[in-house]
Amino acid sequence: MPSALPFLILPRLAALDTLFDLPTPLLCWGRALLQLELLRPTGGLDDRALPLLGSREGVLSATAGAALAAATLRRKIVIRPRGVFTHEVRETLKIWGVLLDAEAEATLPSLDSDAAAPFFAQLIAGLPRGEVVAPAGARAALVAAVQAGRAAVALVAADDELPELPRTVDLPASVERVPISRAFAAAARARLCRDLGLLAGHAAAAAAVLAHERGCIALVTSAGEREFSLDRP
Repeated sequence: MPSALPFLILPRLAALDTLFDLPTPLLCWGRALLQLELLRPTGGLDDRALPLLGSREGVLSATAGAALAAATLRRKIVIRPRGVFTHEVRETLKIWGVLLDAEAEATLPSLDSDAAAPFFAQLIAGLPRGEVVAPAGARAALVAAVQAGRAAVALVAADDELPELPRTVDLPASVERVPISRAFAAAARARLCRDLGLLAGHAAAAAAVLAHERGCIALVTSAGEREFSLDRP
């Protein structure tokens, strides 16, 4: 019996960053086109802006996805958490040697700031023309869409039960803001599981369903494992 089954053999990669350069899958769903960022190595799109950090070390104010992306740099980076950091994400960061410090003052540029927007320009340029829907946390991508002359829609939280969606966000005035309730997001997650076999986070699933209703593009930005965290409620 062979010592290693063929389907368990991984391709040799020069560096983990190589994974970030692979094409992100696109999926047609009715009249919507879904850019499945949740299938990227960090389960999000913040890793596109990693060049912004260069060779620097310091404190990064980051969401969970951005923190996991920064961890791949193998540098001395401290994360000031923003949003939901589950037990699983914290343990993963610990393995990678990244520290979490909620009180630390950020010294590194944010991966979703205006300065990060140019790194998302190629993503936006590679999509067909049309309206772009994304969770408000995908700020740099939404700014890039506006800069490319596209209509952009940001999903914000309609209640306090969706901590991964901010209730307010600093975005260009031209970006439409659509409040999403937990009930809508939960129904959207169930629909994506049923129709597409995709496990997406609340915000990502809501973006996909809204794009399906409007007939446009959605950046499906976060996987749904946080809804199954081992954290105690």
